[in-house]
Parts: sequence; structure tokens; C-alpha cells
Amino acid sequence: MKLKSVLFFFITLILAGCKTSDIVWLDGQWEGVGCQLDLEENNTWSISLAIDINQQSFEIKYPSLECSGQWELVEYSNDRAIFNETLIENTNTCIEDGTVIITKVDKNHISYSYYIVDDENVLAFSTLKRK
Repeated sequence: MKLKSVLFFFITLILAGCKTSDIVWLDGQWEGVGCQLDLEENNTWSISLAIDINQQSFEIKYPSLECSGQWELVEYSNDRAIFNETLIENTNTCIEDGTVIITKVDKNHISYSYYIVDDENVLAFSTLKRK
């Protein structure tokens, strides 16, 4: 029993270490302008993304819409991360829940693709620049 506990502890440490090193490219402050495909007017809005890999903190803000929330990391690799987005501020203006796919373009740019939960079509997109 004790051996299983020790083994579980070390496996958890190894997996946690891989998690942060695989997505270290995403660490930092990112900004850009989003474009929403289903709107004819007012279809662009500002995006501010703060990621702290060590703290596993993923904070999203849409300042021009006065919306903000958190992302939950679902899947990741060396150049792509998938998040579930849950907004907590101003949910009357913004969609509360969605899926976001972030793809590394280069060390200072990432692409942002937003999907409504359970929908295969991109609803919004952007290229964010490291601040």
C-alpha cells in the first residue's frame, strides 16, 4: 500500500512537470481584437489574456464588452491548447460557456478560435500578440 502511494506521488509529479513544460510557450500576457462571424454590426471586440503556467491561471477579458472569466485547460501539446471558457462578468452581453483553441504561430503570436459548446463551427477568431 505504501509503495502504491509513493508511486502515485511520483507519477503525479512527472505529469505535472510535463504539463507546464509542454505549454510554457503560452505563458504571459496576450492582446488582440476578436472578430465574430455571426454579427453584421459591432463584430469586433478587444481580447486580453493573462496566463500564468506555474499557477495554472488562465484569465480572459473582453474589455470592450466588459466581460471576463476563466479558462480551464482541457488538452495541450507543444503548439496547441484547448480550453473550456466560463465567463463570470457581464454574461448578458457575452456567451457564458465556450471552447477556445489556441495555436502557437511564433513566440510572439498565437491564434484564437472560439466555438460554442457542442458546435463544430468557429464563431469567432483572432491573432493575439504577446504584450
